[in-house]
Amino acid sequence: MAARTDAQRGGPDTSPDIAAASTAPAAGSYALIYDGPVAASGSTAGISDIAAQVGLPVKVVSNIEDLPRLLPDAKVFIIGGTQDDLSPLVAAFTPAVTAALKDYLRNGGRYLGVCGGGYMASTGWAENGASYTALGIIPAESGSLLGEPDPRILPIRWLGETHQMYYQDGPVFYLNPAAENVRVIARYANGQVAAFLSSYGRGKVAVSGPHPEASQSWIYGAANENSWTSSTPLAVDLLKELLSGDPVNL
Repeated sequence: MAARTDAQRGGPDTSPDIAAASTAPAAGSYALIYDGPVAASGSTAGISDIAAQVGLPVKVVSNIEDLPRLLPDAKVFIIGGTQDDLSPLVAAFTPAVTAALKDYLRNGGRYLGVCGGGYMASTGWAENGASYTALGIIPAESGSLLGEPDPRILPIRWLGETHQMYYQDGPVFYLNPAAENVRVIARYANGQVAAFLSSYGRGKVAVSGPHPEASQSWIYGAANENSWTSSTPLAVDLLKELLSGDPVNL
């Protein structure tokens, strides 16, 4: 990651405790979206638009130390696309902050991680001979699908239909074979997991390697750019499902 600090995991930058199915959405009033160091502002803006489409006001958090104070009033906490070097964000999640996030989820909270946020939700990943330990709120390790940072449009099989979606060094997810309460949402062309939902205590977590929130302005210069079609309805539906009180395994 540190070797490619000018790259991004997540679109243009314009400036386990897995338990039974969840029973109720978080009681908070807003979507809490990370917008601090290493966040890709293009993804933050795109995800903010998706939250608005499901009727949620947006509150941003730039300092992870503020997370324990803000989570009780959050309906969902979201980390979107990021810069390639995630080590500052990993370091910001001290044991106390990580414990607060896990308590929030156990009590019915929601987490959405897209691209860099998907890496962060995993148990960890290996890159350039180094191992990274992440939040461990999904029953999966993560890894780069292609191992290079250039953006491209990829065919993603999402709920049984193929969509040409924006991708930039997002994760593939290696599910724990013993994991329960998991629903695979999407796969890459090679069959590996690209997006899924899982439970965490009474809460739910959704992660995606590709970017369903991407807009037209993202695609210029991406490989296969002419094949892109908007997938924002998929992002809206994923967030609605995450927020719902429905169990993960429908």
